[in-house]
Amino acid sequence: MNLSYESHPLEEKKPRRIFSGISHNRFFIPILLFLLLQGLVMLGFFTRSDLGLYDAFFRLKGASNPGEKVVIVAIDDSSISRLGPPAWPRSVHARLLEKLKEARAVSFDLTFNSAQEAREDQAFASAIQKHGQVILAAKFTFEKDESGELVQGFEPPLQELMSGAAGLGFVNTPTDIDQRVRRSTLVDVNYFEVPFPSLAIATAMVAQDISYEELKLEADRLLLGKTEIPLSPLNQAMVKFWGPKATFKTISYADVIEEKIPPAYFQDKIVLIGSITPEDHDFVTTPYTTSNMVKGGALDTPGVEIHASIVQTFLEDSWYREAEKPFNMAFLLLAGLLTSLVVRGRGPWKGLIGTVLVTLASIALVYGLWEYQRIWLSLAAPLALILLTYVVVTATEFIRAELGRRKTKAMFSRYVSADVVDELLKNPDEISLGGKKQVVTIMFADIRGFTAFSENKDPVDVINRLNEYLTAMTDSIQSHGGTLDKYLGDGLMAFFGAPVYFEDHVERAIKVAREIQVKVAELNHKWAEQGAVPLLVAVGINTGPVVVGNVGSPERMDYTLIGEDANLASRVEALTKLFETLVLVSERSYDLLPEGETKASLHYVGEELVKGFTHPIKVYSFTDLDLHFEKSQDKGFK
Repeated sequence: MNLSYESHPLEEKKPRRIFSGISHNRFFIPILLFLLLQGLVMLGFFTRSDLGLYDAFFRLKGASNPGEKVVIVAIDDSSISRLGPPAWPRSVHARLLEKLKEARAVSFDLTFNSAQEAREDQAFASAIQKHGQVILAAKFTFEKDESGELVQGFEPPLQELMSGAAGLGFVNTPTDIDQRVRRSTLVDVNYFEVPFPSLAIATAMVAQDISYEELKLEADRLLLGKTEIPLSPLNQAMVKFWGPKATFKTISYADVIEEKIPPAYFQDKIVLIGSITPEDHDFVTTPYTTSNMVKGGALDTPGVEIHASIVQTFLEDSWYREAEKPFNMAFLLLAGLLTSLVVRGRGPWKGLIGTVLVTLASIALVYGLWEYQRIWLSLAAPLALILLTYVVVTATEFIRAELGRRKTKAMFSRYVSADVVDELLKNPDEISLGGKKQVVTIMFADIRGFTAFSENKDPVDVINRLNEYLTAMTDSIQSHGGTLDKYLGDGLMAFFGAPVYFEDHVERAIKVAREIQVKVAELNHKWAEQGAVPLLVAVGINTGPVVVGNVGSPERMDYTLIGEDANLASRVEALTKLFETLVLVSERSYDLLPEGETKASLHYVGEELVKGFTHPIKVYSFTDLDLHFEKSQDKGFK
C-alpha cells in the first residue's frame, strides 16, 4: 500500500465539498479539537492526569538534600522501646525542650488538648515558657449538626500550655482528589474570621521573628513580612517536596533525651517533633510515594515531614504555582496549531516524527517552567490534543487523498492505460489541475475513405467496424504509454509525454504509428476475406510545447492540451493526402529523435506551407513500409 497521501493535484473541486473546510483551512481541525478538549478541561476530565504528570516531574528530578536547617525529632520505635509507650509524662517533653534550648524554634506536631497530672502539665508549661520559641499544634474538627450541615470546630491545646507558647497553628492537611498531598492550607479564615496560620507557617513566623501583625491575606497571596506566597482561592499553596520518606534529617527522640546528639547540634535549627510510628496513622501520600517497592518505590511520608517541607519551602521561597487559565488555554491551542502545521501534507511517517518532536518540546517547556520558574502549566490536555490532532489530520488527509486517487483513476482510465494510471498515483506532482506547459508529441489519426464506406450501409455495421479500428489504434497508443485525448468521428487525437513524462515520447509516438499500420493491415485482411472494402488510417505526428491539463468546468472536465503544435500535428496529418503517404512525421519531431534505429527508419518526404504557419514544414515517413496511396483512390478525399 502506498502510504503517501498528499493532496492529489487532479482532484476536482466539486466532489471535494465534504472536505472543503478542512482542506482550505489548515486550522479548522486543531481549533475544533481545541474547543472539544477545552470543554473537557473545564469538566475536570484531565485533572487526575495532570496531577500524575506533576508527580512524575518530582520523581524524574529525584530526591534532593534539603540541608539540616530544619530537622525532625521523631517519636519512633526505638524511642518507645527505651522511654516506654506513649503518651509519655509531659515532663519528658520538658526534658526534651531543655536539650533543645539552643534551637531557633521548636514545633510540636502533637496535640496536648487533654490534661494529665497537674505536676506534669506544670513542668511542661514551665519548659515551654522558659524556652520561649515553642509552637504548639491545634486541630480543626468537622461534624454535622442536627440539620445535616457541616460545622467546623476547634481543638486548641491546654490553656496552661498555650499561654507560654510563642506560636499556635493548625495541623489539618488537605489532599487532592487522588488523596495525595501537594498543597497546604497556610491560613484559615472560616473559624476565627481572621487569618489563622497552619503549624508550619506559625513555626516559620517564630523562626523568622515575624509578628502576627505582619501576617496579611490578600486575594491571591499571603504576605509574611517581606515574603509573598502565591495562594489559590482556597488559601492553599503548592509545596516543594525534596524527596520521599526520611529525606529530612530525622533524629530519634530518645537519642536527644539521652544526649547521644549534643545539644549544641540544634543551635539555630528549626526542630519539628512528631510521631513516625505506624500506630499513630499520621502518614500521607506525596508525589514521591509509589506502591511498587520492588522497583524502588517509596512508602507514605509521616505528617511531621510534610510540615518540615512546608517550613523549608518558606525558608527558600520555593513555592510552586499553577499557571493562570488563559495561559493554559493558550498553550493548549498552540500545541494543536503547531501539531497541525507539522503534520498537514507530510504523510503519516513524517507527520509522526513531527508529532513526537512537538510532544517532546511541550514536555520540555512545561518541565523547564516547573523546574526553573516553579510554574505548573497543565500538560495532560495538550498531550492529548497533540495526539488527537495527528490522528484526525492524518486520517482526514488519508481519506481525502484516497478519494482523490479514485477520482484520478476514474478520470485517467478513459485516456491512458492502467500502468500509466498507477504511475500517476505514485507521482501525482507530475501533473497539475490548472495545466502546465511542457513538450509533448501529438498524434492525429484519421480513417481514409470512411465517409464513402459508410454510405448506404446499416449504421450498426458501420459503428461496429469503426469501433474495431478505433479499438486497435487505442490499444496501440495506451500500450506505449500514450494518452488518448479524444475521438474525432472516424479519427482520434492522442499525445505522448503527459500526464506521465517519458524522455522517449517522440520514439513512442513513431512506434505507435508503425504498429497502427500493422494492425490495420491485419484488420483489412480479415475484412477482405468477408468481402468488405479495406480502410486506410493516416497518421500525422508533431512535437512541441503545449499547455496540458484539465480543461472545462467543475461539472465536466477533460484532460487535453492546447497550443500551436497541436494544430500543426493536425496539419501534418492532412498533408498525408498531399504527399500520398499514410504516415508523416514533422521535422520538429524528427529533429528531437536521437541517432538510432527509429531515426534511421525515416526518410525525407518533402515540405509544404500549411495554414497558420509562415514557413514550410518538412515531413518524414517510414523507409521500410509501403504506405503510398493515391488520392484518386481515396473516395473520401475532397
